Amino acid sequence: MTYVRKEELAEGVTVYLGDCRDVLPTLGKVDHVITDPPFSEQTHSGHNGISSRTNRTALSYGSISEADALELAALFAEHSAGWVVWFTDHTLAPVVCRAMKATGRAVFAPLPFIQPGRSVRLSGDGPSSWTDWMVCARTSALKKWGTLPGGYIAGEGWKDKEHMGGKPLKLMLAVVDDYSRPGDLVCDPCLGGGTTIVACTKLGRRAVGIERDPATFDKACRRIEA
Repeated sequence: MTYVRKEELAEGVTVYLGDCRDVLPTLGKVDHVITDPPFSEQTHSGHNGISSRTNRTALSYGSISEADALELAALFAEHSAGWVVWFTDHTLAPVVCRAMKATGRAVFAPLPFIQPGRSVRLSGDGPSSWTDWMVCARTSALKKWGTLPGGYIAGEGWKDKEHMGGKPLKLMLAVVDDYSRPGDLVCDPCLGGGTTIVACTKLGRRAVGIERDPATFDKACRRIEA
């Protein structure tokens, strides 16, 4: 068995407790991968360094290295028949782009997700970091997908994150709507707070999520069921 637990939370919605490197190969092809893995060591160490001096909560999960990004890019590309949409930071975005190109996919310039007013700063001494980056890579079969937004800007009511480092539900609703179609099977191999899966259920997509931390997995299950 390649997973610790499997939960079928609703019709067409399944989540696994386990490592995506073990679980995803057993699922065969999904239509799209839309995911928000951990960011680089630079981002994590900057955040946690500030946390030690302020009241900010330290991240409860580890960063990923360039080697991890290369491994995950190959895995996601192999098991997605359509789009791979990957949220990352400015450090790893070029690495993920190169890794996706190496799989033979069409890779677009990273798209910004801008959160005006966000106070995050990697070193705590300089301009705040308002932008995360989306790497979007598709197979040649999706050439007629059409024109998509050149980025996303957070508006009112976009501060509803369920998980430290997670993304707002309104953002994921927009991204899932843009990068999948009703009835498609969307996989989030880094489930976190379950926001991508919640967006899928609201938009009529089938969904599968994978999370390796038991406490985070349990919280995501309760949220998705609710």
